[in-house]
Amino acid sequence: MAAATSKTATPKAKTATAGVKKAGRPVGSGKAGKKNNARNAMIKMQAYFKENRSKYKDLDFKEQQKELGKDWKASDENPKNA
Repeated sequence: MAAATSKTATPKAKTATAGVKKAGRPVGSGKAGKKNNARNAMIKMQAYFKENRSKYKDLDFKEQQKELGKDWKASDENPKNA
């Protein structure tokens, strides 16, 4: 009969650079900046919708959203148009 071998995890050696940021990489770059820009654009859009919803009070909610979306795309407040 073959001898049973036990699998044990070998501890990883700690390196002196663990947790240190690499040089040459800007602090604010990457996905965090894109997420903040998208979040800010969403907040601006929601505020725009809230301010202008009264223009379309005679329409149901779905139709209001469609019309407000059209207005938002052409608006100067939209960051994509800036």
